[in-house]
Amino acid sequence: MHADNGASLQRVRSVCCLLLLAALPIRAAVPTPESHFGHEIGADRTVLDWDKVVAYFRLLEKSSDRIRVEELGKTTEGRPFILTTISTPENLRNLDRYRQIQARLADPRLTTTAEAESLIAAGKSIVLITCSIHSTEIASTHTAIEFIYKLLTEDTPRRRAILENTIFLLVPSLNPDGLDLVTRWYRKQLGTPFEGTSPPELYHKYVGHDNNRDWYMFTQAETRLAVGKIHNVWRPQIVYDVHQMGPYAARIFVPPWIDPIEPNIDPIIVQETNMIGAGMAADLTAAGKKGVVLNALYDYWTPARNYQGYHGGMRILTESASARLATP
Repeated sequence: MHADNGASLQRVRSVCCLLLLAALPIRAAVPTPESHFGHEIGADRTVLDWDKVVAYFRLLEKSSDRIRVEELGKTTEGRPFILTTISTPENLRNLDRYRQIQARLADPRLTTTAEAESLIAAGKSIVLITCSIHSTEIASTHTAIEFIYKLLTEDTPRRRAILENTIFLLVPSLNPDGLDLVTRWYRKQLGTPFEGTSPPELYHKYVGHDNNRDWYMFTQAETRLAVGKIHNVWRPQIVYDVHQMGPYAARIFVPPWIDPIEPNIDPIIVQETNMIGAGMAADLTAAGKKGVVLNALYDYWTPARNYQGYHGGMRILTESASARLATP
């Protein structure tokens, strides 16, 4: 009799557990880029619409507990300017704590050396990745999509260690208005003699290419959002700015930089920037990639192109060889 009661109670418990599990919100599988955009990312003659990019990041947020998507404000022409934060679920639950650690570390007046060492041990590496400030350099937004998909779906010890120790701040485009402008122009010219050319108008409404010369005057809405709501909030140790250059000669540039070097940036920051760039070059070479150039082409001068170097962080620039927009 007691045995029967025990078995019945066990069955009731099992049913209750199943019902509770059924009531929990179920996250869908992380959608692939191909399923959302209808083509492989980076496929020849394919470009992206900003609203679909934003929608994809929102889908990722719904399907993974490793990502948060925040609209920081509106662009010059009223499009959403978004920031994506990627890390472990536990790190994401404690973002305020890590922001406070960064704020204290960013100002030596607030901490003793011993306190700083303790904060460094307790904190995380904050890495900001910014894409497509120059809208004809279309590859970086495509790359951001592939990058975040792999970061959310690849479950390896190395990937877990990276997410455990790092908080990624990803801006899929610093110039969404220009992204849409270039997309419209490219599609309109497909199959014509003008396929793959740059549009005959500024790809930022007011400053065109010089939106990347605004990091000390902060005249544009996008710059103010990036500085006021990302840089000054998070004080990232590393800012990776993803660009493209001309189609000839080198395939990719990474630091070290050439002279002149900005004398108002601490030499330690310059050396650490160069160290990271040299490590990237070594990894690319070890992976069999050709055409990696360093100590060439790009200097480390002027606050117009560099904000974080003056605020305790390292700016890593890469410049990859271009196609004719999306045309080989």
